[in-house]
Amino acid sequence: MTKINSKSGQIIPWIFNEKEITNQPIRPNFWRPPTDNDLGNGMNKWAKIWQNATYNYKAKLVKKPTKNKNGISFKVEYLIPNNETTVLIKYLILSHGRLKLNYTFTPNLKDLPNLPRLGIYVTLPKYFTGVSWCGNGPEESYWNRKTGVKTSLYSGKINEQFHRYSRPQETGNKTDVRWMKVQSENLSLKVSSNKLLNISVWPFYMKKLDFNSDDGAASASGLVPVTKKHGTDIKIGKTVQ
Repeated sequence: MTKINSKSGQIIPWIFNEKEITNQPIRPNFWRPPTDNDLGNGMNKWAKIWQNATYNYKAKLVKKPTKNKNGISFKVEYLIPNNETTVLIKYLILSHGRLKLNYTFTPNLKDLPNLPRLGIYVTLPKYFTGVSWCGNGPEESYWNRKTGVKTSLYSGKINEQFHRYSRPQETGNKTDVRWMKVQSENLSLKVSSNKLLNISVWPFYMKKLDFNSDDGAASASGLVPVTKKHGTDIKIGKTVQ
């Protein structure tokens, strides 16, 4: 049975037809692992608050679950470490395994740094192995290389949706996505929106690609910090994110 935590409002676990989709909560995301270019412009420093917010938020149930003709609805507030913003997500659990989210992001301070990303992420078990999507592909794409890819239907293995750059960094992003579906032998989880999405799916935690300023050191040029991490060190994990 799907359960809603009485204090945090987070869905743990999420179960459909006696099959577990995930035993970890749906989480807000304001960050992406920086690329070499990002490190060159100091994103790891000027956008540090969004990295902290992604990993260190707290969730609070602010509207208790109520049942109506559409399903079960409730609202969760995500408390950011220094209250830079107010994040509210209204959840609606529908029949037939559907879940609708209404996401509200309201800045509380002026002159906040640009957001590297605004969205959510879900951590799934490793038995989700396949992915398909309607959007740009089949390789990764970003705003500066969208003209070099085509919008179509694509599919592949989740293990193949990232590139081992010599320095671990953001990888595998798909732009202008109408919907994405991840699949296991028994379950299929589809994500869609009324707006075009950017999506990625990796067979490990996002932290495997991330850069932490404490782990870096100044380079000889002083432009892009060096790190001990190397792309060949990335191991396929027990989770999908």
